[in-house]
Amino acid sequence: MTDSPTRSIPWLRIFAEGVVIVGSILLAFGIDAWWDGQQERREEQEALAGLESEFEANLTQANEVIERHLQGRRSVESLVELEEEEIRALPQATISEIATATCNPWTFDAILGSTEALIGAGKLGVLRSRELREALTSFVNLVSDAAEDGAYVGWSAERLWLAEVDLGGPWTDPDQDVRLGGERLESASFIPRASAEDLLRMREDRRFMGLVSRCHINVGFYVGEIEEVRGGTGSGSQGARSDCRRALRFAVQGPSVCRLRQPSPILRV
Repeated sequence: MTDSPTRSIPWLRIFAEGVVIVGSILLAFGIDAWWDGQQERREEQEALAGLESEFEANLTQANEVIERHLQGRRSVESLVELEEEEIRALPQATISEIATATCNPWTFDAILGSTEALIGAGKLGVLRSRELREALTSFVNLVSDAAEDGAYVGWSAERLWLAEVDLGGPWTDPDQDVRLGGERLESASFIPRASAEDLLRMREDRRFMGLVSRCHINVGFYVGEIEEVRGGTGSGSQGARSDCRRALRFAVQGPSVCRLRQPSPILRV
């Protein structure tokens, strides 16, 4: 009976092969993690670009809506304050402006595509800036708050439009019928322009002027909410009322992204 020859175990080779295998696995994990990180950074840059575009569009729209309401308030003040002879001497353009301003419910319709896509898909985490993530959530809440006040403005408008009919209206003016942005509307030619006599009749009607006052009180609150959305100096705490555009500027690390503008005065009643 012959014993089997004793063979030495190649420990060094086995160890080297093990190191190579473990190293390959770790390298694969590292490459995979690096690739995932690159994908997330691309997603973040796409999200930031979409948010920047939305915030700029929302800022432009908010500024215009606020200015429209401020102009309307000034026109209504002139209806209340002018003497009868001064109203009769007004040019047609001013008469039309005043008649329109009694209630023209310009609304702020926020663009939320990128914001809602991030929140709806649960991808807020792709944004590395915690401040921006919190600001986006606050932004959506502020838009919702503004919409509630906008509904009250619409409620007032419906009643004012019916009251106009009782006074001989409605009235229109092709030169005044424009959308936000300055685009002109096709006006119905059979609808007359308001006259100085129409303005005087409006002013003498207590119910109509009461509805005008109610409408502009609601507009005052609405404009205040839009100021909050725009990033104005609202009454809420800075933590809850974060400025989305400022947070976005920090996130992309560039001052050219979102230049903050001074808010116009909040419409007060």
